[in-house]
Amino acid sequence: MPDAHPSSGPPPRGRASFPIARIAGIQIRVHLTFLLLLALFAWAGPDSGFGSAYAAVAWLLLIFACVVAHEMAHSLVARRRGAEVHEILLFPLGGVSKLEHLPERPADEFAIAIVGPLMSLAIAGTAALFALAAGRSLLPVDLVRGAWLTRVMWANALLAAFNLLPAFPLDGGRVFRALLERRMDLLAATRLATRVGHAFAIALVAVGLLVDVWLVFIGVFVFFGASAEERATIIHTRLRGHQVFEVMRVDLDRTGVPGWRTVTVGPDDDLTDELVAEVAQAPTHELAVIDHDEVIGVLRLEDIERLVSRPPA
Repeated sequence: MPDAHPSSGPPPRGRASFPIARIAGIQIRVHLTFLLLLALFAWAGPDSGFGSAYAAVAWLLLIFACVVAHEMAHSLVARRRGAEVHEILLFPLGGVSKLEHLPERPADEFAIAIVGPLMSLAIAGTAALFALAAGRSLLPVDLVRGAWLTRVMWANALLAAFNLLPAFPLDGGRVFRALLERRMDLLAATRLATRVGHAFAIALVAVGLLVDVWLVFIGVFVFFGASAEERATIIHTRLRGHQVFEVMRVDLDRTGVPGWRTVTVGPDDDLTDELVAEVAQAPTHELAVIDHDEVIGVLRLEDIERLVSRPPA
């Protein structure tokens, strides 16, 4: 089960998800597709070795509680490093910690990325100690029929090991990028980490076609996740140092359109990832810019994309 780890920008509006809890001020949300996974486990439970539908669903929920702990570790360290954490989103393939922006320093990204697998290893170690104290054997590896403590140990050990693979955007891929930044700039490090992530994803899909279709889904997730993170990094890097006035159009004739979304910024404010995400999420991909209660212009996604796609000077 991969961990998508921190994703930058504000959470998109109108997503097919719902809140289930708030921990340390961080909202935990579940994607609706997770309900399909619950139904699948309940349906297959009696015939899959779990013994009953209740046991199968309980095991799934326990695993996702461990995923929440993994994501909370990311989020709390990110908060200590100065990032604002919007939420944690759970979906069938894992979880995403939604951060306000990308970590600016390689040391911050390293710390945020590594702490998730360390949390999973801590859970695995704790479960192993309790299992041994209860006289349970840690072998064989069995995530279906084994003792619960042993299963928790192996599930979290495997979660940590998988996420430590140097495949962007998994935790190990982000650690890899942070280490690359010691010798190259962020964009170059991201491109190299993305290529490694793509290669790993393709290999995972190839193996999955021969062994287990679940690996195919994970491989596709990793491939497109790496591409999305590369794109986000390019946007983040190329927006740096640019202000709203550089792409704002003076188009006051449309200010009376009902329901037109607005954003309160000044012309000299920085163009940020969050502002671009707001424009992208607007129904018409444009926002009215308001400064001191006065509409002064329009931000359009096409103009921002033109700026981002412009070759660096």
